[in-house]
Amino acid sequence: MLRAWMFYSWLEDYGDEFKLLENQSYLIGSFINPEAVRKMLGEGQKQYETSTEDFDKLTEELFRKHREQDANIPKRRRKRKIEE
Repeated sequence: MLRAWMFYSWLEDYGDEFKLLENQSYLIGSFINPEAVRKMLGEGQKQYETSTEDFDKLTEELFRKHREQDANIPKRRRKRKIEE
């Protein structure tokens, strides 16, 4: 348990360091090409919003389509050899 906890802590620290380096690169890049940084961060792009009900309907529809596709896939049966 201790090793797993230490590994998890190290992984979180590594993620924090990566996020810091990423933010620093955006800061430095914003002096050279601010428009490219805005595109990378997704600012100024269309944002889509939906209600919970619409989201639930869409996910139900996607799950139903996926189930139908799975049902259409033929299942292979193993042929048994009968030895005499």
